[in-house]
Amino acid sequence: MHADSFSRTFTMEETANACDALALLTGLPKARIKDCMTKGGVWWSRPGRSTSRLRRASTEVKPGERLEINYDPALLTLVPAAPELIAKVRHYSVWNKPAGILSQGTRFADHCTLPRLAQAMLGARNELHPVHRLDREARGIMLLAHDGKAAAKLGELFRQGKVDKEYAAIVRGIPDWTSIEVNEPLDGKEARSRFEVVRCDPASGSTLLIARIDTGRKHQIRRHLAGLGHPVMGDPRYGRDSARMYELQLVARSLAFTCPFTNAPRQWTVPDLPFPPPE
Repeated sequence: MHADSFSRTFTMEETANACDALALLTGLPKARIKDCMTKGGVWWSRPGRSTSRLRRASTEVKPGERLEINYDPALLTLVPAAPELIAKVRHYSVWNKPAGILSQGTRFADHCTLPRLAQAMLGARNELHPVHRLDREARGIMLLAHDGKAAAKLGELFRQGKVDKEYAAIVRGIPDWTSIEVNEPLDGKEARSRFEVVRCDPASGSTLLIARIDTGRKHQIRRHLAGLGHPVMGDPRYGRDSARMYELQLVARSLAFTCPFTNAPRQWTVPDLPFPPPE
């Protein structure tokens, strides 16, 4: 059991130290249990309360309460790249997320997520809240709220369409259009994307585009571009023969909105992708 990933849920029959109980029930060494806890793989369910991650090994768990452990040794050994802090204000911070970092955690772990990494870098006591998403394979600007109230206010801006987002993508092929709007539903929901050609490189058979989306469906930009016959270079999911690059050629390049706390306009940008793309 020690080398394989697994997910188990246990209902406690007597009060016990969480780490000791899980070590006994799973056969895992306590050091591995503690590591799994720290990295977000253990969950605690109590009557009348929502299930939450349990990180403190010495927590006492009472009869009738439940412990869930999701153990993946390969995942737990991953060392994530560090995000770049672009701006920090009282209620939120803006980050440049590296490729390979998740926007939010899974049941198995959250140590490779932007909120968890940002919390550690800021030395924040409370967990940070993502108010929008960015594909794991993509890089670029993400906004994190510093508390629940800020998350609600900032999230409302996104829901009302009051946040201007731009993405840059390098796609396979040379489009026969300079700009195009796509209204193609995804997963049964409305999805609208707009694409504008910035530059073409016939030598590499690729094109640099600016993308803007009016909706936020899963993998929307990547799926719409693949549907146009111009998948994003380096896309392992939708790219087919364009997935030869190591990294997805998609970046969230700019984010702008009127701050709901100061009413001041705010905008942040990160460098565009190098073009033509590397071989």
